[in-house]
This record gives sequence, structure tokens and C-alpha cells, in this order.
Amino acid sequence: MKKIYIVLCLIVSVWALQACKKNNDNPTPASTTNQNLLNTWKVSQVLEGSLDVTAEFTAYRLTLNESNGNKSFSLTDRQGTTITGNWSISTDETTLTLTPIGAADITFSNVTISVGELKYNGIIQGKTGNLTLAFTLIPA
Repeated sequence: MKKIYIVLCLIVSVWALQACKKNNDNPTPASTTNQNLLNTWKVSQVLEGSLDVTAEFTAYRLTLNESNGNKSFSLTDRQGTTITGNWSISTDETTLTLTPIGAADITFSNVTISVGELKYNGIIQGKTGNLTLAFTLIPA
């Protein structure tokens, strides 16, 4: 009789603990973004072909955030002007697109992401037309 009472108490205890389990009908959506991307980045190196133009980009900062599925960015260019907006990345994580508020999209190609480095190619307006630059960024 004592064993039955103990087993019955265990069953009731397990049932009571299950009843107390918190029910969350609206779970926070899981981020599908590579978490290494979510950071504030500063320039480590910028190349125009084989010419090192890093010194021209000391003010350059790129911050990528994601909160509840909303992806926002802040980009401070080489002149110190800051723009903000939303961002997206291709499913293969090789193209990063910034969509500034009230301006045309900025697309970075050949993206590679790691814990301590973000690399991509970007196009900027130069004295002789558009220039393709190879950016290497590190956490700021």
C-alpha cells in the first residue's frame, strides 16, 4: 500500500509540474541571420585594385542590427555622413543590400562573414567614374 501511495504521489507531482509549464503562443521569431554579421564594423583595409586607400576610410562604420525580425543599419561613410535604413542579405550570404531611407539601394558583393572579419566589394563614385573597392572590416 505504501508503494502505491508513493507512485501515486509521483504521478500527481509530475502532472502538477506539467500544468505549471508556461504556454507561449507568441514565441520570439528565431533569427535566421548569421550572428557574426550583427556588429559594428570599422575598416581594416580598403583596396582600389592593388592600391591601398584605407587612410581615406578612417570614419567609415557599418552597424548591422536585427531585432524581432527587423533588420536595421547605420552607415557612416568616409566623409562622416551617416545614413540609416534596412538591410538584407542573400540566402547564400554573398550579397548584402542596404536600403537607406529615401535613397537608392547600396549593394555589396562577394561578401564573406566570420567572427572577426567582414569582407565585401562596393562601388563608390570616384573622380573618374565608379570605382570598385575591396573592403575588409573588423569589429569596432
